Amino acid sequence: MALSTDEKLVNQLADQIQQKIVTGEYRPGEKLKQVALANTFQVSRTPIRQALSQLAARGIVDQSQTGAVVKSQSSKDVRDIYRVRSEVEGLAAQLAAQWITDQQLLELRKIHTRFVHAVTELSRLRAENPSGHTESAGYQAARQEWVSSNSEFHAIIFQASCNAFLGKIIADLQLGSARGRIASSALGMYKHRMERNIAHHEAILSALEAHDEIAARRAMAAHVDESGEFVATWMENQSQTQ
Repeated sequence: MALSTDEKLVNQLADQIQQKIVTGEYRPGEKLKQVALANTFQVSRTPIRQALSQLAARGIVDQSQTGAVVKSQSSKDVRDIYRVRSEVEGLAAQLAAQWITDQQLLELRKIHTRFVHAVTELSRLRAENPSGHTESAGYQAARQEWVSSNSEFHAIIFQASCNAFLGKIIADLQLGSARGRIASSALGMYKHRMERNIAHHEAILSALEAHDEIAARRAMAAHVDESGEFVATWMENQSQTQ
C-alpha cells in the first residue's frame, strides 16, 4: 500500500534528522527541541513529533516526558558495536574482493590518495601549531576531508560487495552519532595512529586489487577492531577530563 503524503513527510524528516545526528551536527546528549526542529525544516510540530518517535523506535534518540535527546553510548557500547562491525564489514570486504570492478578499484585508489593527503595535512598543522591547530580553518577543512574520504572509501567497498542485505546491516550499525564521534576523536589522534589508518587502508586496497578474499576480510576486520578500540579509549579519556 502506498504511503500517504503525511507518512512520506514524517519518513523524510526522520531521515533528515538522523543524518544530522550521523554527521555530528546534533551530538550525543543534545536535546532535540520540537519548536527549533519545526523552524529548521519549516513544518509544523506534529510531523516533527512523529519523526522523533520514529527515531526513538530506531534506537537513535531517547524519549521521555521532557522531550527527545540524542542517544548517548558508553565505551562498552562502542566496543560491542565495533566487534559486530568487524565481522560484517570483514564479510563485505571479502565479497567485494570477488565482485569489485576495475572502475571501483580506480576510484578507491583516488580516495585513498585524498585520505593520505588529509592525514599529512593534519600532521603538518599540528606540528606547526601544537596548541591552536584545532581552531584554524585549515585544520577544520583537513579534518572534514579525512572524515569524508574515510567514509567514501568504506562506502565503495560496501557497494562492491553486491549484497543489499549486508549493506543495510552495516548502515544500521553506523546509525546514531558514530560519524560525529569519529570526527571528534580525530582531535585526539596522534601521528602514529593516523599512519596506522593509512596502512590499514593500503592493506585493504591491496587485497582488493589482488582479489584476495581472505586477506581483504582479515585486513578490514583488523582495521575496524583497532578503530573501535581507539574510539572507545578516546571516549573514556574524555569522560575522565570533564
